[in-house]
Amino acid sequence: MEKPNLKNNVYKISLLGFIAMIFPNLYGIANPQQAFYQMGYAAIIYMIVGAILFFIPYSFMVSEMGSAFKDKQGGIFIWMKESMGEKYSLIVTMIWYGSQVLWFVTTATITWVVVSTAIFGKDMTSTWTFLGLNNSQTLAILGVILIVVIALASGFGVKNLTFLSTVALVSMIVIHILIIGGSLIIFASSGFHFSQPMISSFKGVFIGPNPNYSTPLAATGFFVFVVFMYGGMEIIAGLADQVKNPTKNVPKGIIFSTIIITGLMVGIVLLIGMYINWKQVLNGQDVSLGNFSVYEVQAMGIKLGHVFGLNQAASINLGLWLNRILSWSTAIALAVLPLKVYAPIKQLFKGVPKGLLPEKLTRENKNGIPMNAVWLQTIIVSAFLIAIGFSGGSTSTALYNKVVLIMTVAMTVPYFFIVIAYIKFKKNKNIKKSYEFFSVKSGVVWGIITAATLLFANIFSIIQPILEGETNALSNTLWLAAGPIIFAAVGWILYKRYEIKKKRLVNENSDNNNLTA
Repeated sequence: MEKPNLKNNVYKISLLGFIAMIFPNLYGIANPQQAFYQMGYAAIIYMIVGAILFFIPYSFMVSEMGSAFKDKQGGIFIWMKESMGEKYSLIVTMIWYGSQVLWFVTTATITWVVVSTAIFGKDMTSTWTFLGLNNSQTLAILGVILIVVIALASGFGVKNLTFLSTVALVSMIVIHILIIGGSLIIFASSGFHFSQPMISSFKGVFIGPNPNYSTPLAATGFFVFVVFMYGGMEIIAGLADQVKNPTKNVPKGIIFSTIIITGLMVGIVLLIGMYINWKQVLNGQDVSLGNFSVYEVQAMGIKLGHVFGLNQAASINLGLWLNRILSWSTAIALAVLPLKVYAPIKQLFKGVPKGLLPEKLTRENKNGIPMNAVWLQTIIVSAFLIAIGFSGGSTSTALYNKVVLIMTVAMTVPYFFIVIAYIKFKKNKNIKKSYEFFSVKSGVVWGIITAATLLFANIFSIIQPILEGETNALSNTLWLAAGPIIFAAVGWILYKRYEIKKKRLVNENSDNNNLTA
């Protein structure tokens, strides 16, 4: 019988609760929807390769590290500190933390597409302006308001945040029932004909119908989006210390979720092509990386209307209502956002040596949340929102495309450094491994393969604008590289500050000892 955890009355997450946290944090139906928008059925080969070379091995790697350090707080900071040392750990954790900040920048803007669609049945954000601000600036201000609300909600503690994850998971199930059910009804009524032609040539395996990815270089650049879609398992594995019986439940939950998520990603892409012809639905100038799902759902509603014998006007109206329903479900699924505020803070601010970060940032409220750190994070996100929203480009399409590209690269860079730390972790015999999926030899081999995959995806994506000869190529490349570079510099400065502080304390203690003698 498992003994109840009475120490400090700490709330422990069950296996089911752990799985419920994994799904809304790692998977959303918008990921395969985006893959289809960017590459059509050509996305499938990249998703399969990405699962084999990154998602599956990476999930096992962070599962091993999370289980090994289950009794210590600090998540990836502790993993890398024990494997690579404090300096490396802090700098990489800061790069990773910066990626989470930029994820919030994207979410804070694109969430308004969900709100607009829930109210109007379609994306109206391109028409929103306020007090003389242009469209892009207005959305940046709205994003700041949203991120402040999320910060307030995050202060209620892990127990309540876990409940919100369960609510989000139920909402995701409802969305999938509607999408999968609608796709199959349309597919069957068409005599089992795909609206999007299946791949019929070797070129079509790798290059889809989207003109933005019509060259081999551009299509290869899509791979970084695949890595992003599969990323994030380190956040959940970092909560291993709060899971009941973590040695068994952490790897069990991660393995189960990895298999299901991979199948869902590929399956949803196949389903979308049952009712959408890319050139007919997604080739418009108003379609962007922020609102593609609205057009996809609208197309489903119209097709279902025709199946049910409705006229064109009624079918269009059905599409609007289907968008409303799914957007409300998506809005409910966004209940998980307060947990996403807490998770990166836990990774950075817990487990670090005393004095490395300002003490005020580590103080917790009665629910165990370091609210000073939450508010600092909110200020940083808000600053990025304002900088990007006011930096040029007056339309929502320009804003959405820019923030998604910047965030995608920033989110995938830290995975490379985590995998490098795993290789050292695997070879270190002094670290007790409570769970191992890979042997030492196979772990090192898979670590090298995964690290090489990530290095290629990130370097290629950053320099792609220059290789493609894009307009403002240098500016775009600098924006893509800015996030990781800025936060790496912050990590380096913090560590240098910490080293100076340690040396001063050593000297003071030495002087005191001499005086005593």
